[in-house]
Amino acid sequence: MKPEVPAKIPIRVREQRRKAPMKRKFGVVFYGIWIAAFAIGGTFFGMASKSPVATEIIKSYLFNVKPEETFQSDSLNVLLLGCDEDLAPGGLKVLKSAGRADMILLAHLDFTKKTITGISIPRDTRCQLPGQPSHKLNAYHNLAKPENAKQEQQKAVEYLTGVKIDKTIVLDYVAFQGLVDSVGGITVTIKDKMDYDDNAGMLHVHFVPGVTKLDGYDAMCYVRFRKDKGGDFKRTERQRQLLMAFKGQVVKNWTNLPEIIEQGVDVLGKDAFNNKEVAGLAIFAKGVVQKDIKMLRLPTINGSGSFEELDRAAAKKMLGDNGFLKSKKEPS
Repeated sequence: MKPEVPAKIPIRVREQRRKAPMKRKFGVVFYGIWIAAFAIGGTFFGMASKSPVATEIIKSYLFNVKPEETFQSDSLNVLLLGCDEDLAPGGLKVLKSAGRADMILLAHLDFTKKTITGISIPRDTRCQLPGQPSHKLNAYHNLAKPENAKQEQQKAVEYLTGVKIDKTIVLDYVAFQGLVDSVGGITVTIKDKMDYDDNAGMLHVHFVPGVTKLDGYDAMCYVRFRKDKGGDFKRTERQRQLLMAFKGQVVKNWTNLPEIIEQGVDVLGKDAFNNKEVAGLAIFAKGVVQKDIKMLRLPTINGSGSFEELDRAAAKKMLGDNGFLKSKKEPS
């Protein structure tokens, strides 16, 4: 008896059978990619949940909340102050918590043009408020009561420049050091030898020319140093260089983003901006390219004694050309 011959499998069915394993393999790969994507997303959101500001940034990004909406304006004028504590000789005792302003910087953030312009104001610039004697500009932070120091310094800068300031921030130098350390330090190119010791201010600057990696303390010394021939001019350029180097380090250390964000909030002071405003600034900064960040110095001329006098015509032109004096529009 002849064995039964199995029925022939139709060609279409055979093709389907041959393709099925490939489909299964592709399905496994696709599923793996899908799981991996959600795992990465879950990790990121898990990290972000550690930072209320990072969570707010994600919400603003997902819902396309623009900085103009957050601040109800198309630009922002910010006064940044770097201030020392008033220390006794040797730096062992704080005599007054609101010392003189070591750094005075006006920043204009243009949300529509996506530009940032910083103008450094020499701290020795003469300023005389109505009915008062003249002082160096940085003295107003120290002359006022500690609880009014920030407001008095803002008033002096507004009177001197004619700029309406939206926010005034006193930078925390200790938190700044932690911020730089959180990104693993910052590499810069030092052009000239830098040597200076301020024992009372606990500032010790000793750098030689060349490519140098700065930790938090050294970065703080680097941006505050002004005892060279270039004075405030060179310090302005160093601040710009450090800003761009820091931005690059943030990208390299994105897994530490929540910690970096929280450290950044500490540098600005927790009362400077609310979480939504910090999120708006972060999203805005992400879209600003290097060529659209400018660092300038307000024009001054040598005055009597140790004073510098504002070059009023040149200063007005610089402030006007860079948007500081324009009436700001509310977003439509």
